[in-house]
Amino acid sequence: MQLTPGKYVRDWRNWIAPAAIAGTLVIALFLAFLVLMVLRAMGDKANEIDDSRAASAAQTAVLSFRRRLSGTLEDNAVWHEAFVALQSDKRKEWAWTNWGAISADYQLYDGVVVTDPDGRVIVAYFRGAEFDPVKTFGEAFVRQAILATVPDRLPVMNFYRLNGSIALVGSRALQPDRNMPPGGRFDAVSMFKVVTPSMIETVASDYFLPNLHLVKDKPADQLSLPLAASDGQPLAYLAWPGRNLGTRLFDEVRPTLTGAMVALGILLATAVLAGYAELLALRRFAAAADREATRDPLSGLLNRNGMIRALQAHLDGVEGTAGLTLHLIDLDGFKAVNDTWGHLVGDELIAAVAARLVACNEGLVFAARFGGDEFALASRPGTDPAEVAEAALGVLKDPFVVAGHTTEVGASIGYATHVRDMDAFELIRRADMALYGAKEAGRGRCIAYGADMDRDREALGELEEQLRRSLDTDALSVAFQPVVAAATGAIVGVEALARWKTPQGPVSPDVFIPLAEKSGLIFRLGRKVLERSIRFAADRPGVDIAVNVSPTQLCAPDFADGIVEVIEREKFDPRRLILEVTEGVLFDSPVQARRSIDALRAKGIRFALDDFGTGYASIGTLNHFSFDRLKLDRSLVQALDSERGRALLNATVSLADALGIPVIVEGVETAEQAAYLRQLGCGYLQGYYFGRPMSDADFDSLPTRLARAG
Repeated sequence: MQLTPGKYVRDWRNWIAPAAIAGTLVIALFLAFLVLMVLRAMGDKANEIDDSRAASAAQTAVLSFRRRLSGTLEDNAVWHEAFVALQSDKRKEWAWTNWGAISADYQLYDGVVVTDPDGRVIVAYFRGAEFDPVKTFGEAFVRQAILATVPDRLPVMNFYRLNGSIALVGSRALQPDRNMPPGGRFDAVSMFKVVTPSMIETVASDYFLPNLHLVKDKPADQLSLPLAASDGQPLAYLAWPGRNLGTRLFDEVRPTLTGAMVALGILLATAVLAGYAELLALRRFAAAADREATRDPLSGLLNRNGMIRALQAHLDGVEGTAGLTLHLIDLDGFKAVNDTWGHLVGDELIAAVAARLVACNEGLVFAARFGGDEFALASRPGTDPAEVAEAALGVLKDPFVVAGHTTEVGASIGYATHVRDMDAFELIRRADMALYGAKEAGRGRCIAYGADMDRDREALGELEEQLRRSLDTDALSVAFQPVVAAATGAIVGVEALARWKTPQGPVSPDVFIPLAEKSGLIFRLGRKVLERSIRFAADRPGVDIAVNVSPTQLCAPDFADGIVEVIEREKFDPRRLILEVTEGVLFDSPVQARRSIDALRAKGIRFALDDFGTGYASIGTLNHFSFDRLKLDRSLVQALDSERGRALLNATVSLADALGIPVIVEGVETAEQAAYLRQLGCGYLQGYYFGRPMSDADFDSLPTRLARAG
């Protein structure tokens, strides 16, 4: 048989086309299969990315909810007025006015509970009405409140069931200020906010979580985020359906896969673009979450966490020994705005202050709101720190107009400059020490940190402990300085003055009285001085007793009751007691000061305005408070050598005469001064010329009629 090559060649060629078609089909099917697998994988990944984004958004929303309640709790728990008020007999009245009534319709919280260190309820309000928090929240709430009684601990926050819904409850120790010594336990303030359907709708809109809702049990076919109780067990779940973007995209492109590879390429490109768009969206959500975690919502500035992060980032890149300067700013008078016009006006004032501070100097690196009424500015190396501080003080001098009210606030500023090997927290501590020194020096001051500040603070701490022990052992004494009638020279009264002598020597009242005020020992000290003074005067008929009262004492809600209790126990005539106050308290807390003065004056106790002539008391202030005595500062007497000084003293006495207020002049040291003051018409004189502060025995050895200027 003869082979014919052409035949086999033709047969082989005949197979070329079918083979090519088959191969093309196989390749096309293979490519389609690959594209299908790629698209399916991309769809699954898109679902995963979207679900991750949604879960992150839900977690951010819950974190934001907790942070807002924590910020509100911090502002209300670290509050000197609240701390003092909750120790008084009128604590329920105060709590109702400042918390209970507000909770009826307030966006920041729905309820407030105050408990003692053992978890017993003092007051409890829910949407403007009293309620039983233990019955409502259970014993877990009591344990949370007890856990929060330690000062300076971060708020303890947990979710609880409340009337078929869920509430976030935060607890924080009630303390007078932020710098509390370690140890001890305080009352606790708990605030809670109910998770309402409207809140969930807002979260769903803000964080792109459609159909977000609250369910009791974890759903099997939806995404969810647990809301855990104090024991870690979920109370409920925030649930939302997954959007399944990848799956829907795959279903849309699947019919076109059989049409052509071109369509396959287009759809592949679409999927890639969709994935990239989703990635960009996730980045935007992450950036928004990071901004919310580091920004203060009221001022728009960095918050405490954001400031620390910014400081660390800057200090990590510092070369050499000099870095930026951190200024801490504490507003003067801000609490008065909150107390007078409410927190909403206070919030607007915070925003206005922030706007001025940001623009106060071109050398600023960043600005932050460090706390309730505390701000921070960071200036770059090479900028004069003192110039920045003065600029900040300057922009706050002009009045603020907020919500139709005109108010003025000042500030105290402390600053510290970074040096080699210093971390952010040490820089903050040094600036805080400087701020403490600025507030000690008086309002409107700016002070730089110095190493002596740490030494002074340690010395003050030791001195405070000595003062506490002295009060425990009754080691402080009271001296008495006579007050004479200018016309006769007869002793008509005495001023009681606290004296303290330590093993190291005597301590000036200018040192230990402010120390007692800051440490809270002023109430014990003031009571001891009052009791000894009244006993002194009770044994010496015809002699009035004058006792100095600090602003801290006068503004305490139970101050008047404490004075009356001592007088009644000692059976002392209240008309012989004169309480001397300085004008500062009349501006800082005029409402509480007037309340205490009126209550005690109704009992017959008289009041004298001390150190008149050194401050800013107006005629209106004198008329408003109706003082029984006007005590002129010794600086007016010391200026009698000059014509201007005599004119100033004459005008001051004439003002007192016009107002019908008797005058006491202190600081009289010579016979010439006494004679001039008598001729001027001053009613009473006091000073070394008539007698220094002395003991009981030395006072009794004085003649009843001292030197008379004549």
